Amino acid sequence: MKRLFAMGLVLVACPAFDGEAVQQMETNMVVEISFQSQKSYDNPFIDVELGVVLSAPDGTEMKVPAFWAGGDAWKVRYASPAAGTHHYRTASSDTTDPGLHGVEGQIEINPYTGDNVLYRHGPLKVAADNRHFAYADGTPFFWLGDTWWKCLAKRLDWAGFQELTADRKAKGFTVVQIVCGPYPDEDAFEEMWENEGGKPYLDRPFTQINPAYFDYADRRFEHLVDKGIVPAIVGSWARADCDSMKSVGVEGLKRHWRYLVARYGAYPVVWIVAGEVSEELRYGRGPWGEVAKYLRSIDPYHRISTSHAGCGHEAPLVVDFDMVGGSHDASVAVQPQVLGSFHAAYAGKPPVPVLCGETCYEGHMQQGWQDVQRQTFWMFMLSGAAGHTYGAAGIWHASVEGDPGCASSAFGGRK
Repeated sequence: MKRLFAMGLVLVACPAFDGEAVQQMETNMVVEISFQSQKSYDNPFIDVELGVVLSAPDGTEMKVPAFWAGGDAWKVRYASPAAGTHHYRTASSDTTDPGLHGVEGQIEINPYTGDNVLYRHGPLKVAADNRHFAYADGTPFFWLGDTWWKCLAKRLDWAGFQELTADRKAKGFTVVQIVCGPYPDEDAFEEMWENEGGKPYLDRPFTQINPAYFDYADRRFEHLVDKGIVPAIVGSWARADCDSMKSVGVEGLKRHWRYLVARYGAYPVVWIVAGEVSEELRYGRGPWGEVAKYLRSIDPYHRISTSHAGCGHEAPLVVDFDMVGGSHDASVAVQPQVLGSFHAAYAGKPPVPVLCGETCYEGHMQQGWQDVQRQTFWMFMLSGAAGHTYGAAGIWHASVEGDPGCASSAFGGRK
């Protein structure tokens, strides 16, 4: 596969005794540094854990997780808003591998000179009023999301993905919610889960990873960012008929999240821990709460996070904002009672941004058309929402000609 790194440049680092490697980059852009293991491992994904300690010009250090990229290749991705010289040193769980442990180098980061808002202003954060979003430099950000849950699947081909991105960019969308992990409505190992590189994992406990899947996912996430659209990456799904906690387990989901942070944490992304998950996650309780707290602990960039559907939170926060759901029944979607979960989340302490992350997809079951979309948008926005997420029936499950993309074993097979 020919890789296009639109977000940054690629550097291959040598062991420290070969001299320090140096690369030029601009603020907030992603630099990728590659390392080559000098030993063979039965399962590098499980057998070795590689981190890279990076020191900013002011001496501040952060440890960024690196990821296995296949074969003997390992990579770390890094971004910083600070101009100047940044130093790095690798720290491997296998200290006897000179290709992975103790490798040093430096990166020269210069002020950003382009016009991409995500690099000019920096990644998303919760605004100072705790009710809205802002870019890292404080510039206000309006969340207008689109729901692309299954749009990493190969049935939406690369040309179609670019076409859809251009359409959404032209219409003012600023966020795309997309699943990189077990899909809703289907078993995790159905063929429908594949992209051009295959399935992301080869076994249910997520101990056998397929880096080729993520290589193709990279291209799509990088394209969104290149167009100034924030990927809101969903790591898994939790509804009873597609419960990834049941099929994968806590440890497998932790491994998955470490890999996602390593590959995508340097980009200006937002994390959605799980879709249609119980509210215990938001309170840091139970197995889902454990996963949410783990994600918070390993992300050196502290990208803002949430969970999809439900409401509620309390201090100490394990997610940064609340994403509530509406109704997919058009006759109900615009009724006042739909705002119940929104109001409950908005009243929670401490205050956090609240928005509707899924409601009444346009055209779902041949209803919920434009008038309903406008009513639901204004209903939530005039109640204090920090933004709104739209959805279209054909988009979220990547429906294309010849493959509707919505049939699965969860509903008794293809139909």
